[in-house]
Parts: sequence; structure tokens; C-alpha cells
Amino acid sequence: MSLVGIFRRTVVEGRFVTFPVVLVILGMRLLLFLKCDVADPSSTEVSHLWHFVAPFFYDGVISMVTATLAVLLIAWLIRSMNDRFALIRYRSNLIFIAPLLLLSLHPRFLVMTPDLVAVIFIQLAFFPLLESYQKQDAYLHSFRSGVLIAIATLFHVGALALVPLWWRGERSMRGPQLRARLSYLFGFLLVGFSLFSLYFFLDDLPGFSQPFHFYTSISLPSLPVYTVVEWVALVLMLLFFLSNMIMSTRVFSRDKVITLTLMRFVVYLIIFLWLLQALYWSRTLFFFTVALTLISYLNAYFFTRTNSKSGVWLAYINLSVMLLFYLSHFTPFRLFNF
Repeated sequence: MSLVGIFRRTVVEGRFVTFPVVLVILGMRLLLFLKCDVADPSSTEVSHLWHFVAPFFYDGVISMVTATLAVLLIAWLIRSMNDRFALIRYRSNLIFIAPLLLLSLHPRFLVMTPDLVAVIFIQLAFFPLLESYQKQDAYLHSFRSGVLIAIATLFHVGALALVPLWWRGERSMRGPQLRARLSYLFGFLLVGFSLFSLYFFLDDLPGFSQPFHFYTSISLPSLPVYTVVEWVALVLMLLFFLSNMIMSTRVFSRDKVITLTLMRFVVYLIIFLWLLQALYWSRTLFFFTVALTLISYLNAYFFTRTNSKSGVWLAYINLSVMLLFYLSHFTPFRLFNF
């Protein structure tokens, strides 16, 4: 059997692959939790609701378990979206495995944060967006998308940046439907006005405006203090993400229209999320977290569709780089400090 055939039969389409791989990834998360310092990166300053639920996650074990459940939910939502709308017309384990693996490579993702909660609602917003594809009367779907994006904003105000970006997706799915656009805006404003009313009755308008100050503190990135191994792994991962994104565009350009439309929108979001992350690098990693979930879907799509030996070798090299980045958090690999 050829290299491509083995890869597709075992990794991509194997019926008994997902469960053991998930167990291995969960074991990786547990080992990372036990052996590495897990700092709490969450902040109540960027959220209207997080400071109410944050006390439930002060315990490290509870936070780690909840974060793991959140990551599993994100991976399940991505797979459910793909299966429901038949975006990839092939059986693939990578749709679930890729986001789970990428969100388990760093100690940051072992802590329950408002970023993960917001990402869940952003993923949910893709469902009504795709349901509205080529529908003439899609204002209810647009309304639901607006509400879900607004709820994500309540947990992390960084999601507010997606409000104008989401218009691109709304237009690409249905064209210029004014009623749908207004419904999307109304759904978002409905949640925002309800929140404002609550703060108004509590006579705490400064508390309402305080999270929005996040956007006034632009902080351009400075070189972080990484080990040599971490720098090498980080550069290689960025190169692989860029190459996979470019190669994915060549593949999905020949796919069915709804898949092509979604993939173009995903690439559009990733580019702007990276730009926003560069602007707020030392303030938050929210934009990177959202982009990482979208990149995981692009990677899963490309490696599911690949039929070339070079694509299979790239998959194995990509996995090796991810494991190198994961191992860089452990003591034996942190000897080469700057």
C-alpha cells in the first residue's frame, strides 16, 4: 500500500483512531498540568460577565478540568458544523483531532479563561451563518448570529471586533440582503442594550464602559523571553500555518460553493485576527486563540483532502513540530536559555 493510502486508511479515515488519539491528547494535557507552571492568564478587565463566574475556577484542578471540557466542546462544534453542512465530503478524524491537539500544546489552554468561553459562542455563530446560505428570507439566521456574537462579547470584549468582520460572511452567504443585515445588527444591539439597561438600573455606568477601554491600550509586540527550542518551534509552526493556509486555498478553490465561500471567509478572519493580535499582543491572546481554532479547521481540511506524498510528509513534519513545541515546556528541553 502506498504512503498516501496508509495515511488515509489509518489517520484520516480509521474507524478506531479518534478515541485512542483523544486519550493521548488528554494525557498530554495532564502531564503538562503536573510538570509545568500553569499561570492564570484570565482577566476580569476585558469582560462584563467573567468576574461573576471566575471564582468558580480559582482551584487549579477545577480550572484545568473545565478548560479541557471547553476545548473538547470547541472541537466537537467544529466537527458538528462540518458534518451538518457536509463541508468536507470525506470521512475524516482530523476535524475533531486537529483543534483538540492545537489547543493542548501550551499551558495557557489548561486554564479556564473568558477566551475559551467566547470562542465557543463564536463557533456557534457559524451554524446560523451557514444555515442562511442562499436563502432569500434569512433574517432569523442573521439575528441569531448577532445574538451569539454579542454574548461572546460579554465574556471577552475582543469579540466586538468580529462584529464588522462578520458582515463579510453575511454578504458572502446571501448577497446584499438589507433585511438580514439589519436583523444581524438588531440581534447584537438587543443584547448590548439589555446589558446597558442592567448597568443603568444598578447605577454603574463606569462598570459598563470599563471593558471597552481594552481597545484604547494598543500594545505592539516586543520580543518575548523564549528558549532556543521554543523559538525554533514557534517559527516552524508559523511557517507551517502559512504554507497550509496557502495550499488549502488551492484545494478548496475546486470544492463546492458553500465550502469555497466558508473557507474564503475563514482565511479573511484569520488575517484580520492576526493583525489585531499584533496590535494587542501584550494585552491579550484572545485573537490568537480564535485564529488558532480556525487554522485547525484549515489544517484538517487540507490534510483530509491531500492525495500527494508531499502533503502526507508535510502532515508528519507538522505533527513533529507541534510535538517539539509541546516538549519545549518541559525542563530537559529548557536548557538553552537566552
